[in-house]
Amino acid sequence: MNHVNSVTISGLIHHLSRKKQSYFPFSIRHENLWPDGTTRKDFLSARAFAQDLKEMLSSLSENTPVLVKGILRSSKGSGELFLDVTEVQVLDELPSPVNIVKLSGEVHVIKAQNEGETGTGKYTRFAVRQEDPEKGRDFIVVRVYDENMRKYLEGKKDNDPVNVEGTLRSSRGSGINYVRCGKLE
Repeated sequence: MNHVNSVTISGLIHHLSRKKQSYFPFSIRHENLWPDGTTRKDFLSARAFAQDLKEMLSSLSENTPVLVKGILRSSKGSGELFLDVTEVQVLDELPSPVNIVKLSGEVHVIKAQNEGETGTGKYTRFAVRQEDPEKGRDFIVVRVYDENMRKYLEGKKDNDPVNVEGTLRSSRGSGINYVRCGKLE
């Protein structure tokens, strides 16, 4: 089954230490102005596997403005979420912040620590499971803050189809990336 998995983010390149890896690791510093007037900074984990993208990204200076597109994957070892980069556009300056995530797949109910609370409210966690014959299985963690969407999610079971639209975020406490749900069907 073909699933939707697309991400588009603008931000600044943040280089990470590079070990002997088959990919180029980096993060995208994405900033949003919040309703209270403060600026929210997310450091979004990304990996470039294609040789041309690895070379391009390694040549860019720290804090270079970029628009990045790709798909979300979960690391096979740790399960941590990262953006598998498919396209990078170097920008002269940052436009209004862009952070768009669209996913479809099957519900995977997270049994351990499926609820939490942050400064922005209570949330329910679940994962969107996607199967790809070539890339394997991914569990993409989603946080649902909206009360109506949380109630809707309560009626879902493992393997039920789900569509999610939202933004890619990083936890202020752990730095772990997740999708913040904006729309759930």
